[in-house]
Amino acid sequence: MRIEQVTRGNNHQVNIYRLGVTYDMRERALDFATKIIRSDNQYSRLLPEQIWESNDLELRKKIEIQRTYVGKLGEMAFRDLLRFRGKEVNTDGMFEIYEGQENVDEFDFITRTNQSVDVKTGFRTIHSRLLINTEQFDNIPKDYYVGVWFNGVDIDAENKIIDLFSITEGVIWGYAEYRYLLNNAGIGNFGEGPARNISYDRLMGIDRLIDMF
Repeated sequence: MRIEQVTRGNNHQVNIYRLGVTYDMRERALDFATKIIRSDNQYSRLLPEQIWESNDLELRKKIEIQRTYVGKLGEMAFRDLLRFRGKEVNTDGMFEIYEGQENVDEFDFITRTNQSVDVKTGFRTIHSRLLINTEQFDNIPKDYYVGVWFNGVDIDAENKIIDLFSITEGVIWGYAEYRYLLNNAGIGNFGEGPARNISYDRLMGIDRLIDMF
């Protein structure tokens, strides 16, 4: 884990955290993603528009596995940051698979005051914003959202597919509060439906959130 200082608004200095992504982390995340998607126990929310319109079901599964995979890696990265900072959190349900597509992979981190924290993950070079699908933001709101980015390498840019095992490093950029996003974040379509969004360099320093655990 490496700590770097970056400048945010009004020359405010905050820490971002870089961590290595191990082979074991990738293997465990991929095993989870493959099982949950191949067993049809994950609700399809975020897919590129052209994939929704396509009849290529195998390509759809591949993208859903990728989405679930990087999302789980993001949770693992935040878990490891909390441990690095000496915080003990309950992660018993992180790899639990619930039966039925209505039971979305729904692991949250919970602060000392019982507030929910959701991790949102970018994984391509062009990804520079924390995105929350508006359906999820409106219907399943969380108190805080953490932005994590991974250094995935494209192998099919048209379909937004990366080499899953190219990910070797993650960056935990910061977090945003639900109410701030509700009142200040724009809504845009980045190819996967409307989403609340905020650039990584506008996020609050993650240390403030860590102190809530």
